[in-house]
Amino acid sequence: MNKTKRIVVLLLLSLSISFTGKAQEEKSMKKIEIRKAIRGIYDKKLGENGQRLIGDVEVEHEGSVLWCDSAYLYGEKNSMDAFGHVHIQMNDTLQLYGDKLFYDGNSRIAKVKQNVRLEDKKLTLYTDDLIYNRNTKVGEYIVWGKVVDSANVLTSKTGLYYSDKEEVFFYDSVVLVNKEHTLKTDSLFYNTRFKTLTFNGPTTIVGDSSYMYAESGFHNTESDYTRLKKNAFLQDKANTLQGDSLYYDKMRGIAEVFENVQITDTVEHFVVQGGYANYRKNEHFAYVVDRAMAIMIEDTDSLFIHADTLRLLLDSADKVEQLLAYHHMKFFRADFQGMSDSMVYQMKDSAIYFYHDPVIWYEDNQFMASEIQLVLQQGELDSVLFKKDVFLISQDSIDPQYFNQIKGNNMVGWFIDNDLRKINVTGNSETVYFLWEEDKTPVGMTRISAEDMIMFLKDNKLETITYKKEPKAKLYPPAQIPADQLKLNGFKWLIERRPKKKEDIFIWEALDVSKKDEKTIEIQEDISDIQSLKK
Repeated sequence: MNKTKRIVVLLLLSLSISFTGKAQEEKSMKKIEIRKAIRGIYDKKLGENGQRLIGDVEVEHEGSVLWCDSAYLYGEKNSMDAFGHVHIQMNDTLQLYGDKLFYDGNSRIAKVKQNVRLEDKKLTLYTDDLIYNRNTKVGEYIVWGKVVDSANVLTSKTGLYYSDKEEVFFYDSVVLVNKEHTLKTDSLFYNTRFKTLTFNGPTTIVGDSSYMYAESGFHNTESDYTRLKKNAFLQDKANTLQGDSLYYDKMRGIAEVFENVQITDTVEHFVVQGGYANYRKNEHFAYVVDRAMAIMIEDTDSLFIHADTLRLLLDSADKVEQLLAYHHMKFFRADFQGMSDSMVYQMKDSAIYFYHDPVIWYEDNQFMASEIQLVLQQGELDSVLFKKDVFLISQDSIDPQYFNQIKGNNMVGWFIDNDLRKINVTGNSETVYFLWEEDKTPVGMTRISAEDMIMFLKDNKLETITYKKEPKAKLYPPAQIPADQLKLNGFKWLIERRPKKKEDIFIWEALDVSKKDEKTIEIQEDISDIQSLKK
């Protein structure tokens, strides 16, 4: 067979198949059949084979049965209008009710109006205007509708019900209500089998004590598991969580937040930010990592705290009791700054505890101790307690190559209007102090040791010092100051590590050791000591 004949045969076969398909389609297209009616009247106004059916009408079309009070049957068009107590049994599980019906047997599309009710095994749909396509098994309402199942009540202006997929698509003014919360959005996919929601658009979910918002997400109404994306936000009593995405398991009381994380305590007025947060409501704690930063909002100035991990401990009312910061902790406030390996902030009494090589800088002073406790009152400095191996250093205001120093076992300082006014040093106190005439002529350096001492200051300047129990003092003239007496044992000047702005709290690295002076070497050794302790 040559190529031309082969093409002709294929075309003929194609046409034959096409005509056969059309013939089979027309043959399979069944007419609406009348099963019964109290009265039937042929009416030419209704077209060829047109009939009026009155009283207890029952018709059947391709497996579906319809009942109504009266109907117009258009035989030529294979369609009908039904009125009064309309009921269609679509299949074993799907029932459709209404006051009026317009059904086309050729397209298999039913239009039901007034008091419409579509019942499936798992739900009931109510509306006043429904179009149901038997081919696609999709019902569409365009003038408000309500879907009710065992768990939820959903309403919207328009919607699509996919009976074979067990899904409903709601759009325009969507509201879901159940015993736990109320959801509002503009578009929503609802899986009737698994009771799950998928939304894409601004959405709120409001419960008795919680509020959620996102612009995309998923929610399981049975397990109460929620996944929020795009400006995700969760408020649980006094705490709010927000980020790029958020996962919340209400039954387990667990929430996870990813990227641009922010936890806010609206009672204590502080914010914790980072790259990841884990919130454990039932276990009463939360933690934040990845450039974690806490911001304590005060009337006078805000306190910024950074550490590798920030942990929040909650009370029974879900209010924050403590903030724990551990590993590489640094903090910044305009009037004082500090660093340590770990820190505890007690919300109730506004006390801050610093552990493992803490350092605090206040004005021109550097404080070091094994442990430091700082107390705030209404955001202002109230008192500070230094425990064990206390060391206070300040660079001399006239000649910065010299350092005034105080050392002791323990030390307490008191503030008035954020100004350090009194310092009490107990146990083996030592002092190195440089003296100057009013014209800045050097007098010398005094070195004093005593059991205890009390200092009074004003405007960050020494006014008086009182030593107890037979102090031992020695004054060195300027030209006779021994080099080994300039600094007390354990001296470390760490000014290079002092944060000068809030962004500096994220910097924790080894200092430049190219300067081979004593100060830099001692600082480098101090960093190594801290790192070895962490290991």
